[in-house]
Amino acid sequence: MIIAVALSALCVILLGPVSLWLSRSDWVTRSPRAAVGLWQAIGVSAALAAIGAGLSVAVARFDAGFFGGLGHLFHGLVGGRPLEGLGLPDALGLTLAADLGVVLGAVMVATMVRTVTARSRHRRLLALLAAPEGVHGTVVLDHPGTVAYCLPGIRPRIVVSAGAIAMLAPDELAAVIDHERGHAHERHGLVMLPMTGLSDLFGWIPYARLAPSNIASLLEMAADDYSARHHSPAALASALIQMASPGPTTAAPCCGFAFAAGTSGVPTRVTRLLSATRTSRRTAILAGAGALGVLALPVLTILA
Repeated sequence: MIIAVALSALCVILLGPVSLWLSRSDWVTRSPRAAVGLWQAIGVSAALAAIGAGLSVAVARFDAGFFGGLGHLFHGLVGGRPLEGLGLPDALGLTLAADLGVVLGAVMVATMVRTVTARSRHRRLLALLAAPEGVHGTVVLDHPGTVAYCLPGIRPRIVVSAGAIAMLAPDELAAVIDHERGHAHERHGLVMLPMTGLSDLFGWIPYARLAPSNIASLLEMAADDYSARHHSPAALASALIQMASPGPTTAAPCCGFAFAAGTSGVPTRVTRLLSATRTSRRTAILAGAGALGVLALPVLTILA
């Protein structure tokens, strides 16, 4: 039971105080990719801790430790005696672990199906409404609004509106297109996929409420860095300011569906692009080590 209490406390701390702290931290902008990894590690570790807490209650009756108890539970399941010796606390723990696993799996599958369907529908619309061979291999949408976005998938589409092409200088347009290529190259659509359904189902949990928006903002910064490796950061910053300025606009998909260049945290991103200390290798190493440590916490808790 001590393991169950420790794992439950770990889950609560990760989903609550740790998530709130990370959402308010300034250092994440210096290493957005590593910060995204830390957000993901927190979610995975909290889920493992919650499932582990339920299982630790369910196997306590075997008095063989956590992993030994899991072995006994597995032999009972395959031997056709899954409920033998099962008391009320054991049943509640096993139900908690099983239900949480099923719910998380169902949310993942439902989110994946919904997102893939939406992307497929949007791709068909682009085939009807947009010119397939635009500047720098993009799909050009004949609209006066200023928009550029990446539609993820097996064959990602980079969509640019005619208004954006007319407004931006050649170097600015190239920087924006490479920003969108950054989303496609680093598979940001897959990164956001598990996040899109969390807030709808678990919005009362700080992590589920904060992680999707924070990860989306960090992915925009990561795409900015991808573009800045090939183009002037000032050109991308100028393009972002122009695309975010009041004027004719057209709605672009967002979040796990697609990534639009000029719609998320533009002032912060522009300030960051123009900063001489935009990225920090030391911060990335520390954040990566933190993510590995967070992932190891449930196992270390059990072993301790």
